[in-house]
Amino acid sequence: MWNSWNSQHNSSLEQKRICGLLNKLNVSNFDSVATRLTERLTSCRRRGGVETIEAFADSIALRAVEDTQRSSLYAYLCRRIDRELEMEDRRWTWLNDGTRQLSHPSFASILVGTCECRFTQALDERVSQLFPLIEFMGDLLLDGVFTVADVQDLVDQLFTLAEQGQEDSAVALSRFCRRVAREPEGMYILERLGASGSIERVLEEDIITPKARYLLMAVVDLFYQEPVDVFDSAELRNRIYNLDDNDDDQERSSEVDSARTCVGDILPSETTACESEDETEGQVVKVDEKQKV
Repeated sequence: MWNSWNSQHNSSLEQKRICGLLNKLNVSNFDSVATRLTERLTSCRRRGGVETIEAFADSIALRAVEDTQRSSLYAYLCRRIDRELEMEDRRWTWLNDGTRQLSHPSFASILVGTCECRFTQALDERVSQLFPLIEFMGDLLLDGVFTVADVQDLVDQLFTLAEQGQEDSAVALSRFCRRVAREPEGMYILERLGASGSIERVLEEDIITPKARYLLMAVVDLFYQEPVDVFDSAELRNRIYNLDDNDDDQERSSEVDSARTCVGDILPSETTACESEDETEGQVVKVDEKQKV
């Protein structure tokens, strides 16, 4: 439904409605609830209700911290809302001459500011909230809501504190890295953050606790994992590639034949050791007879 730009915006009422929708959110009704949330936030954006969007960002960050089982779900919701609001912003911020007006702050930038504030509070007062918060930020990073630049300073701050021997910062780094590394592109993101080299610098410090050292060494192992075969079995591979067992046998036979060809004269002959010794002795006898003559 279209809302007038000049209609009065009741911030407290909208926040209650949005909070009620968030209470209903789960995996089964995600699409319907996300659509209704997007419509309400879009309506708030049109009427200049930035404070409602800021309150929503703070509310969803708090829920991700308190309800860790739905952290990934909340991150995916943020991704959808950020894209919808960005499309709405682009749709209404073009003038007739083709130039663009100054737009409202993006939802992603509002969420970054919210997480930064909660991050600082967690470091100073609420250490217990630091761990789920940093994992939620990892989910946002994987979903493309946050960029590497958005979290770089916070991650560097954790590394600095970890080098100073603060165990909680090391634990937070471990959880963040493991959260990001669970996706295929996660290792690339961690490399861009400089996580590998930073962890190695932390491990060089003697003041870190055994727990911190153990967790960070486990993270280092993530950077040196061996490639995992995507097929659970040879049968699955053969079915996908339309192979059969005879093809495997022929492939192995051709590999052996090529190996023999490459090795060439190095392969042992079919003569036994005794026959080789007899031939050698016979050659020695012939040489002796020629010398006598």
